Amino acid sequence: MNNGTKAILTFLLNKRYIGGKHFPEEKLFVSRTKYLPKSDQKICEKELDALICTRYIIRLKKRTGKGTEWHISLHSSRIQEIYEMIL
Repeated sequence: MNNGTKAILTFLLNKRYIGGKHFPEEKLFVSRTKYLPKSDQKICEKELDALICTRYIIRLKKRTGKGTEWHISLHSSRIQEIYEMIL
């Protein structure tokens, strides 16, 4: 697992963005991967897409003041598996 992906998952776990509580996807991705080279950012983006497809991360489109944006949160029944992936 890439360091950027681990940083994103630990942020979501530490701030308790689980289930109904969500965070803007683009803001989180930019803030946690800006220190990585472009090749690692692309790998991190592919890993996040895989986590969304396997339902570890829930992705919802939410209305904001600027339109609609994708928001993400962790799947509440897979928290133990996410802890094991990070360690």
